[in-house]
Amino acid sequence: MKDPSSNISATLKKVRFERGLTLEDTSNLTGVSKAMLGQIERGESNPTISTLWKISTGLRVSFSELLSSEINDYEPMNLEELEPVYESNGKMMLYDVFPFNPISGFEYFYIKLLPGAKHISTPHENSINEYIIVTKGTLKLTVDKNTFELKAPSALSFKANIEHSYSNPYDEEVIFQNIVKY
Repeated sequence: MKDPSSNISATLKKVRFERGLTLEDTSNLTGVSKAMLGQIERGESNPTISTLWKISTGLRVSFSELLSSEINDYEPMNLEELEPVYESNGKMMLYDVFPFNPISGFEYFYIKLLPGAKHISTPHENSINEYIIVTKGTLKLTVDKNTFELKAPSALSFKANIEHSYSNPYDEEVIFQNIVKY
């Protein structure tokens, strides 16, 4: 699979031009600086997951639309061959396995958290629910003011339009699946 940064750049430009938005307009909608948006469009910056969520939410496009490239529907894929997006100083790896599809109304991510990883996710105003399925380790998930320790195998769903965070304060790698329903 190719590096997702080229698709992020192309998708951001396409959405912005289709809507007649300037960089300043886009900055106001997303909360991401004009300079950073320009760098992303030129392929000079590899944005963090937090920045991508801000862009996705502000422009009302799915997160996976920013990352995805065309995939043959019937071609098996090795998740380890997908190019991840890194966060939390490289301790969080997000793999966009099944990008958003308007017919299904969801997107699917495979996420690894190394020990010490922490990611705070801003509310996703354009999505309804998130579904978390922990398949390895123990995930510390905070939703609003509630904290859960989800030990594999376990699952939890919650409203995605509130602040939530994922962390791994333990010594073992955490692997979980994340489904976002729109």
